[in-house]
Parts: sequence; structure tokens; C-alpha cells
Amino acid sequence: MLPRVNSAAIRRLNMVRVFHALRENPSCAQRDLSRLTGLDKATTSAIVAQMIEEGLVERSEAPRARRIGRPETALGIAPSAGLLVGARLEPGTIRIVSTTLAGTVVKQSQIPGSTDLATALRRLHEGIDAVVAASRPEGGVPPPLRGIGIGIPALMDREGRLVLAPNLGWRDTPIRPLLEEALGAPVHVDNDTKAAAMAERLFGACRGVEDFVYLTGHSGVGGGLFLGGRLYRGAQGFAGEIGHLTVVPGGRPCGCGKRGCLETYVSETSILAQAGERERALPDLWAAAAAARDGDPVVRSLLEAAGAHLGMALSHMVNLTNPGLVVLGGNLSIVAEFVLPTLNAALDEHALEPLRRDLRLLVSPLGPDAVPMGGIALAMDGFLSVPSPIL
Repeated sequence: MLPRVNSAAIRRLNMVRVFHALRENPSCAQRDLSRLTGLDKATTSAIVAQMIEEGLVERSEAPRARRIGRPETALGIAPSAGLLVGARLEPGTIRIVSTTLAGTVVKQSQIPGSTDLATALRRLHEGIDAVVAASRPEGGVPPPLRGIGIGIPALMDREGRLVLAPNLGWRDTPIRPLLEEALGAPVHVDNDTKAAAMAERLFGACRGVEDFVYLTGHSGVGGGLFLGGRLYRGAQGFAGEIGHLTVVPGGRPCGCGKRGCLETYVSETSILAQAGERERALPDLWAAAAAARDGDPVVRSLLEAAGAHLGMALSHMVNLTNPGLVVLGGNLSIVAEFVLPTLNAALDEHALEPLRRDLRLLVSPLGPDAVPMGGIALAMDGFLSVPSPIL
């Protein structure tokens, strides 16, 4: 028997297609939407009318170049349609960003983090409340909060359960229900690097790229894999843990319980710890980058070694998955100028030449805000998946 087509699901998918076309092409004329989405004019018109009725889309008069006839109208995601909130939950810091429904940043904030779960949840709640309050227009009607997305440096299964977060010290935690209870709203949560890879696909350097690897480094090091235009999660949802590839057998101890993992040499935490062992007290990677620019030989050698280790691990991923693009994001983007030379040299040495030849390396335009913007991507995806009457 042929499967029955769910017409409501198809309408929803078409609406999502129109939404993203308008997000990526603001002030777009309705006549161009059919070309951008591949939908016929009647379907496009019906979807636009529905989205205007629901307050998601607004019309405005488009400027015309001396043409006779009726003024053309431009379509766009309405700024008043709602807010999205994204957050990066780290042991030392919680980074929060609010955006319009189209993904335009409204407010940003950074507050202290905690490895105590109850304290972290309380601070996250307070931080989100403050950002939402600061996002409201003066004297205007506050836009509704449409979704919250959070990226966590942890192994997360497909149901949103935190299996292991070595750097936070959390294990086997039903994190999504706890977050929803603490925040009093629906929450979409995922591994921080997978969330950042989604942000890169929606807002950053990977729009339209089918196969890429996204790398980030904060308290740990993570990898997000987009293969064939889809985020690859693996059997249990844990794919992409490049930070736990062994690069130095029997090397530095890792929070996962093993030794010599990539993140024990490349993460922000480990770089700062190694600098401290060499009598270079640095508060963060911005300070490390500044010291390297000033010619500090110790810091430069640490960053160059980090690049070599990262290139070795990345060469394995290149040989296995054959991506067209590798993006350095998160805090790795802060020190990219110092790690890229040795990273490229390691790729040249260890990656297969046909796979290496056309591989591009880019530094993320989202920078350290990639994970909070990944939270925005999670929240946007969750909002768009909600059935239309609930909107």
C-alpha cells in the first residue's frame, strides 16, 4: 500500500520553506518567492496570507525604479513577531543572546557559570529574564518569547538527555525537563558543537554547503558534521566527538577518564592551564592571542602545538568523511591566526592528497557567539516545527 500523504505536514513544510526564504531574502517581493522556494504561485500566496494573519510576516512598500503601475510590496519577517533566546552553558560562563524571529541579534549578555546544576539553572533563568526584559522596545508592546535553545558541552542523546558532561561534572541527567521546569518555557537543548554547526548552516559561512566539519573549543573541543546537507548524529546521537580522539598516547589526563585526548591540548581550558604551568598566567584566549602577537615564545609554541594536534585529528575526519569545508568556530576563532599554519601543515602531511586538495578552511564569522547562535537555531527549528494553531 502507498503511504497516505499528510497534507497538514506538507503545508507546514511549505511554510518553513517560505519562512527561510524570507529570512534569507528580506524585503522580498511575493512574485520572487515562488522562484526562491520552488512552490507554485497559488501555494505561495496562500502561505503568505496565513503568515500575515498570524503576525509572522508584514508587508511594506518597496522602492521602485520609475515604473508605471501599482506600487510593489516587499515582504519580511515581522520584528514584532517574537523573540528567540539562545545560550551557551559552560562551567565558567553562561553566554546569552536574544534575536528577532529572523535571527537578527537584539541583546547579548555574559554571566558567571557554575558546575553546580541548581546554581547553573538559577543563573541561567535570571540571565534569560534580564536579556528578555532588555529586548523589549521602550514604550512598545513586548514581542512574545517564541523559543529558548541551549547548547551544552556534553554527550546528548536523541531525546535530549545529558549522558556525560566531563567538564561540568554532570552525568545521566534529564536536562531538558529540568531546564523547562527552571525556565518555565519549552526548551530545545543539544550538544554545543552540533548547535553551533546548525547556526553556521543557517546564519554563517556554511549556507548552501552540503558537506562540512565545524570545530569549536571552549571548555572542551567538539566537532559537528554536516553530511549530504544534514547534521549527522550517529546511532545514539553522539557523533562528532573529535575532542576525544587520542593525539598523544598516555598524554595529559582528560575529564572523560582517558589520557591524551585532543581537548587536553587544544581547548581554551587546557591552553590556559599549560600556559600557567610555564609561568604565563592568562585569563582567557584573548589574552593568549595578544601575548602571541607580542611575540611571547611560550604562548606561540603552545598555540602552534595546538594547531598541529588539531590538524592531526582533523586529517582523520577528512579521510573518513571527505568534507568540502572545515570551519573553526567558537574560541578557536580567537587564536586561528596562530593555529592555522601548523594545522594546515599537519593536514598536508596526514590527509589523503585528493581529499586535501580542494578542502577549504574558514574562520567562523559568528566567532565566540557561535554556540549561543546555535541555541537560536535550535529555538527557531523548534518554533517552526510547532503545529500552526499553536502559533
